[in-house]
Amino acid sequence: MKKSIRLIATLLIFVLFSGCTLPWDDSLPGSSALVVSPASSGTLPTGKDACTAVEQRGDYQSLPNSRCRQMYDKLLSCAQQITGKKNENGYLIKTANLLTAKLSDEETKRTVMAFFNDNPQIFWISNQYTYTFTLTGTSVQLYSRVTAQERESLQKKLDSIVNQIMKGVTRQQSELEREATIFNALADRCTYDNAVSADSKQQDWQPYTAYGALVKGKAVCDGYSRAMQLLCGKAGVQCRLVNGSAKGAAHIWNLVRIDGKWYHFDATWMDNNVRIYDYFNVTAAIIQKDHKISPVGGDSSDCNFSLPAADSMEANYYRKLAVQVSALDRANRLRIARALVKAAQQKSTSIALHIDVNLPYNSTLNQLFNGQPYFFQSCVQYANSALPEKERLSYAAMQYSTVAAQGGVSVRLAYVN
Repeated sequence: MKKSIRLIATLLIFVLFSGCTLPWDDSLPGSSALVVSPASSGTLPTGKDACTAVEQRGDYQSLPNSRCRQMYDKLLSCAQQITGKKNENGYLIKTANLLTAKLSDEETKRTVMAFFNDNPQIFWISNQYTYTFTLTGTSVQLYSRVTAQERESLQKKLDSIVNQIMKGVTRQQSELEREATIFNALADRCTYDNAVSADSKQQDWQPYTAYGALVKGKAVCDGYSRAMQLLCGKAGVQCRLVNGSAKGAAHIWNLVRIDGKWYHFDATWMDNNVRIYDYFNVTAAIIQKDHKISPVGGDSSDCNFSLPAADSMEANYYRKLAVQVSALDRANRLRIARALVKAAQQKSTSIALHIDVNLPYNSTLNQLFNGQPYFFQSCVQYANSALPEKERLSYAAMQYSTVAAQGGVSVRLAYVN
């Protein structure tokens, strides 16, 4: 489900900036003070710079017993083996047989669910499956939506996009910086697919997958969260799926582990006209203000496995990666302007600010954008003085959104050209 801005109008305020001229009230150093390091060359990191990929096995670890984990391993080994036979569910995949252990109905369903949840890279498998029991064993039949040849072609396209994104991710970055790089790359590439409906899930399967989000550039919440999980794994960051609902509709988002602590992360609801960071590494208490987490246990498709606690804000985006605004003074103007220059050089679509907890949020926000001396406008003007004409920002076309509870402001950048 895509987050509707109108539904949270009490938290988000969108304002078209005025085009007023700022009376400069103090002098600032020359544009050389705004020089920032150039962007990376865009080559795929290798050796000591490359991230060590991790497998996402959170739900595997939560399976109730070793028999379920054995079946999970069987499913994983069979997933690539698409046969030429097809029925109403799709192309048959080699049957996963666990001949020495009979699972219960619930154990079988939970095992298949864990397999789907942990493996976003296996995007071609249909959500339809069948299973049978013998006196001593269990067999699970999966189905592919495409032929073996088609799968290989699609896989190459996905691998190409993933490699492009991973060019901007290195081991030298913190886990939080890798997460931010991944999210921004995903949001730059993908938009929410409003045309998809629940009734068309079988026909329009791609928006529910990492392939749809990254290659086709269209996805629903399933696709966003699975793409995030796939990319996090490549970057060495643990990431899980969370089933739940929002505004009365089924919804999926992520849990991400940064420096040993888990955080809720909802890529779908942050990828709006104004890219916001309101759901970037927040606690369970915050996410549950407008999300409902499905219960743990059971074999329904919208239940959860055991989820780790998420009670820290240490790696929250606004607190750690946004431009920190501690006062409306010369030093902070320079700090914001430098961030704007860097964003413009990288053709970023947004920038985030964090208003210090010791500042009154609403009045500081008003001074930034809505009243004399239009502090943020002065930052844009100063940044433009250091930018070539083709990279300059258009203050009059910018928009912003706010989240007072986190002291955050997200600004949608606009460019003159």
